[in-house]
Amino acid sequence: MATDTSSISRIDLPYRNLVLTGALGVGKTTVGRHIGLQLGVDFFDLDEEIEVREMMSISKIRELYGDSHLRSLEYNLCRQAALMRRAVVVIPGGALLDPRNFGVFSEVGLIVCLTCELGEELRRLHLVSEQDYRDATMRRRMLSRVRREYAIANDPHVLQFDITHLTIEEEANYLINIWAGGEPDEKHFRYGARPPVKPPTKITVGLSDKKGQSTKFGAARRK
Repeated sequence: MATDTSSISRIDLPYRNLVLTGALGVGKTTVGRHIGLQLGVDFFDLDEEIEVREMMSISKIRELYGDSHLRSLEYNLCRQAALMRRAVVVIPGGALLDPRNFGVFSEVGLIVCLTCELGEELRRLHLVSEQDYRDATMRRRMLSRVRREYAIANDPHVLQFDITHLTIEEEANYLINIWAGGEPDEKHFRYGARPPVKPPTKITVGLSDKKGQSTKFGAARRK
């Protein structure tokens, strides 16, 4: 269970930022804005800032000017965001895969990658981008971005936070707790890729077991 963080305020936080990253649709902006409002701290979302300044969507910038231009915009704004203190900063996984951006934020903040099961991530992506998700071209672009940004979830140097079965309030409590100096809960936090799912134990089916001996069911039938 998440620690109660209702008594934690802005002055209790260390002089560094909380940097949230992860793949598209995982819920970085939602929980980041929730934490900002709860603690009364500054909130910065890289994608939103780029779209406001360029007056067009991220996908449109990539389509018109290419990835290199977008990477340049991301790097310049990351350098500005790194000057903030005691702020919640949301950075898309693709931007943080750039070593320059990762180096900037690792020096001034606690980096946490939000992850969840793929089915849950696609469900959330559909909820927040329903109109775009119905368009086949836009859906293909979004899924391509999800695959590209998911690489950050396998980085062994980044703290991973599994939020699959958590509410926004629970996510915020866990993140505020570790930001204020608490220890990460081993149930929800880890470093590196998600451990592989183990298949269920195979149950012997038939009239004999592995040793070649008749089972009770088989013996009963022969009688």
